[in-house]
Amino acid sequence: MTSPRKGKRSTADRPGRKARCGWMVFLLVLLAGCVHVPVSSDIVVADRLEAATPLEPGDVLLVCGENAAPPEQNAAVTYFTAGCRGAFHKNTVGGLARLILKANPQPGRFAVRVVKGPQEEAGAGRPATEVETMPAFRDFPQDAAHAERLRYAVQVKERFETAVHMPLYVSPFGVASCSNKTVLEARVWDLPGRTSLGSFTVTAEGEYSVAAYVFHVIVFPDTQRDAAERLAREIVARLAGLKPLDLAEE
Repeated sequence: MTSPRKGKRSTADRPGRKARCGWMVFLLVLLAGCVHVPVSSDIVVADRLEAATPLEPGDVLLVCGENAAPPEQNAAVTYFTAGCRGAFHKNTVGGLARLILKANPQPGRFAVRVVKGPQEEAGAGRPATEVETMPAFRDFPQDAAHAERLRYAVQVKERFETAVHMPLYVSPFGVASCSNKTVLEARVWDLPGRTSLGSFTVTAEGEYSVAAYVFHVIVFPDTQRDAAERLAREIVARLAGLKPLDLAEE
């Protein structure tokens, strides 16, 4: 038979065992977690744009373009680099209008409209001439510029690149790093004059890194977001003649 003293000791030890188990589970969850450290990208702006007459109150700015296709990565590369590419935004051009309005220090001074890209014309691929011809945009007729106060069209082309530098990650241990690079090329068209004012390019680049020993530390730059925010500020400065607001992360 079990003595009353042993029975009491066993009953008294149960809360202590539960507390110890709870702390062990908490530590395991903590050690198996991760922390994300966002960093800013290195940004370079290449300017080939002519001086533009500032947008006047009531003018409309058109934005169109082509989003980057996500880079192809096979399952092995994705695993041994812990994803490495980070978050990929599929609609950088679509979100540009919101960023331009957010960077505008005088809300309501001008409007921004996102439209579809220019139509492909017959004979595309012919040698370029010295004088550029404005493409035909699908969302408004060619003679609508004056009637609708359409002032400029910004045609954006996005390119996203990754390069693996250190694929030494095997979950839940290891290190990995790769570079992320986003290039946004913006060509500006004067709609009433039907001429090109040139272009400028925003390039954002940064290093995505992972260090893991059960607990993961992930350092990542969001080059797409950084490039889009800088492009929006450049558009406000160059086409509206205003000092753009800083675009803090929401």
